[in-house]
Amino acid sequence: MSIYNLEYFFNPRRIAVIGADDKLGTVGNTVFRNLIGEGYSGIVYPVTTKTDSVQGVEAYRSLTDISKDVDLAIVAGECDENILEILEECGQKGVKGVILLCPDFRTRVKGAMLFEEKIEEIHRKYGLRLLGPNTLGFIRPGLNLNASLFRRKLKKGNIALIAQSATLSVALLDRAVDKNIGFSYFVSLGSDIDIDCADLIDFLGVDPSTRAIIIYMQSIKSGRKFMTSARSFAFSKPIVVVKSGKFVESLEIALTHSGLLAGEDKVYDAAFKRAGVVRVDEILDMFYITETLSKQRRPRGKKLAIITNTGAPAVMAVDSLLKLGGELAEFSHETIKELEGNIPTRFIRNPLDIVSDAKPSDYEKALRIVIKDNNVNGVLVMFTPSLGTEPVQTAEVVVRIAKENPYKPLLTNWMGAELVNEARELLNMHGIPTFVTPEQAVRTFMYMYRYDFNLKLLLETPQTILKDINFDTDRAENIIEKAITDGRPVLTFFEASEILSAYGIPVILTKKAENIEELKKAIAEIGYPVVLKIDTPKIIHKFKSGGVILDIRDELEATEGFKWLKKLADEHGDPHASVIVQPMIITYGYEIALGAKKDPTFGSVILFGTGGNLLEALEDYSIGLPPFNQTLARRLMEETKIYRYLQKYPYYEDVLRTLEEAVVRFSYLISDFPQIKEFDINPVFITDSEIFALDCSIILDKTAPKKKAMVKGEFCPPHLSICPYPVHLYREIKLKDGTRATLRPIKPEDEMLIGALLERCSSETISLRFFQTAIDIRHENIVRFCQVDYDREIAFVCVIKDRDEEKIIGDVRISRDPDGVDADMGILVEDAWQGKGVGKSLCSYAIEVARDLGVKRIWMDILKINKNMIGLADRLGFKKYRDEEDSVKVLLNLDST
Repeated sequence: MSIYNLEYFFNPRRIAVIGADDKLGTVGNTVFRNLIGEGYSGIVYPVTTKTDSVQGVEAYRSLTDISKDVDLAIVAGECDENILEILEECGQKGVKGVILLCPDFRTRVKGAMLFEEKIEEIHRKYGLRLLGPNTLGFIRPGLNLNASLFRRKLKKGNIALIAQSATLSVALLDRAVDKNIGFSYFVSLGSDIDIDCADLIDFLGVDPSTRAIIIYMQSIKSGRKFMTSARSFAFSKPIVVVKSGKFVESLEIALTHSGLLAGEDKVYDAAFKRAGVVRVDEILDMFYITETLSKQRRPRGKKLAIITNTGAPAVMAVDSLLKLGGELAEFSHETIKELEGNIPTRFIRNPLDIVSDAKPSDYEKALRIVIKDNNVNGVLVMFTPSLGTEPVQTAEVVVRIAKENPYKPLLTNWMGAELVNEARELLNMHGIPTFVTPEQAVRTFMYMYRYDFNLKLLLETPQTILKDINFDTDRAENIIEKAITDGRPVLTFFEASEILSAYGIPVILTKKAENIEELKKAIAEIGYPVVLKIDTPKIIHKFKSGGVILDIRDELEATEGFKWLKKLADEHGDPHASVIVQPMIITYGYEIALGAKKDPTFGSVILFGTGGNLLEALEDYSIGLPPFNQTLARRLMEETKIYRYLQKYPYYEDVLRTLEEAVVRFSYLISDFPQIKEFDINPVFITDSEIFALDCSIILDKTAPKKKAMVKGEFCPPHLSICPYPVHLYREIKLKDGTRATLRPIKPEDEMLIGALLERCSSETISLRFFQTAIDIRHENIVRFCQVDYDREIAFVCVIKDRDEEKIIGDVRISRDPDGVDADMGILVEDAWQGKGVGKSLCSYAIEVARDLGVKRIWMDILKINKNMIGLADRLGFKKYRDEEDSVKVLLNLDST
């Protein structure tokens, strides 16, 4: 339900507390006291049958006795069957939202899971927004609204805190109060039957009082919903997550190497990275990074400079930096020259260790010089009090220089307690993050860098390495359908290898032998030495089971090996298994693993890393969420040691690009087939000139449909968390002047074409579309125009051929709200192509697709001077909704067209 009615939920005018109580220490007493005791300006109704009043306020015996509409009901009574009756009563009265506090719900309630299903039925029946059960409630300090069981008063701030654990929430808030940390919102999710993290990200993403969102997370119900919400706001507001349960064992045993290694926590890591979310390891880090991101610019790299007056803490900072993958900045020649003679130290290097009794002027000279160095991405200023030092005056120097250099992050570590407390307060007051330990400061710097790196990844424009790509999907689909029809969840090697071939992924020359004669014929074609393998669905891990015989060099060895493999297959219940014959690879090269697994939360994920027998031993692999373009495939590979090692050698450059292409092709394969539960290609052998798969296996999902099919009203296949490019939405048209054109969804590779379109448009056309005479066409802005999440935005371009090159002459986009009911539309057509049917064709097609996706209403804001657009809107069926000073708002109701 996303943000539906959340404005009423979190900004209620009237609240009913069902189960309000006078008895101290009870749930009903605590939440009612919090509501009326902190200055909340709304009306609070106590509902109870026990007494005529609660804490001096007249009580109502039931919700229906309240004559006014109620926006929010808080159920504070016992967690029993009465809850279902209360929810029915709330639904019938038209209550917008309900909080089910119910502490320890799953512990205290028998059959809690079944009970939750009944609660969910009522919530869906009436469209109630529901928080809980097992929730602490929520707090909005800015409204003095404490609809929770937390008894202390929170300070108003600009950070929103979301927590799934009610008990941990108390500890987090208690510490926040002591540390004077302010919040715009605090929300405890509990069992998140309805309102979940994704809903709150959507709601808080547009909340002007919230600058950053921090989440304590235990699990996610819908990976796709979370990814869509997080990706929508990652650029505008930092989202910081602490995810517990790093080492939880999977509930289901995986059959392939890829399925085994792509564990839950690594998948979450990959998802956060792809969504632009910062994951931190410790709860305190969650507050540090959020506070720092709200005060400082993100570093553009991971090179840190350290200025200190004592060596030991600086060494601790360096150790932490290198452990986390950061780098010590190397001072430029100019910086070193400038520091020499100005700084009281014999060694000019990083960390810059000035004397222990360094004066504020020493720090000032050092910091002014170092912060200007282009090799430095951020500066950590460390101070340890000793005889002759001046903590506050040194802090004042740092404040002054920070204001003069706002574009480079500056962090501080004033070590000690009473001697430096005043200095710390001064730094915090002026928006400069200060930390108690060097490790905290360095971790925060690295988290900031990772956040920036993840956002940059989202903004990279991929090269087109697979132009006009075509796959033999019918061939692959027929193989999978036949296996499902036959009731075979495990495919043979030959079936799996044929599917790879259908997607252009090379497989080593392989022959099949059913008997000795076929074996001899196969060897004659291949030539010695050869490898024999058993091909049976009964044996997934051939090598571990003795199903692989290497380096066979004569007929006797081949015959004996064949008999052994047939006997092995017979022992495993497959006497009709074939034997695979392959050439023995004697060329020098490396083994890579490429695989996929269907994760229960995020759908299909892809694994890449060092392969062969070392895959599990070295654990050198990375996980990514498909679909991939060229950039995403390379980033996945760059996370592994094997790829970084091979990159050092120029003669592997071409084959690594071929490998990159194979990863992209594999991503398409996995995206195309929800029936694939696990896919293992191990190893993929690479030499300095070619790549090919040596072995592969596929496990099918018994619960998946026999044929792949799109869910009506969605672009995204159900097994993916990120929508692939909707290639099925291409449409050929003819313009009024006879020019042939293509309407197609925009893609990331269109950055240059969109930039050229904007440059060709007149300032008047730009003004009519964007309500401003000029727009910034730098890479970081144009690429966001082209990077579309098709769960939220429908964007089409009109493309013509100009001297065999594509040229975009128009763009239309419909941006859906999180609920998918309402959407805004905007259209841009190049001046030279206006009046030729481009605009109408784009708008009509976008409206048609929006209707298929379930959009009910489309809105447009049009400047009154834009007579052509007003006329087009009228012809498309839009009706005037509201007149404003310079513009008119029009509405197209798709239910009535």
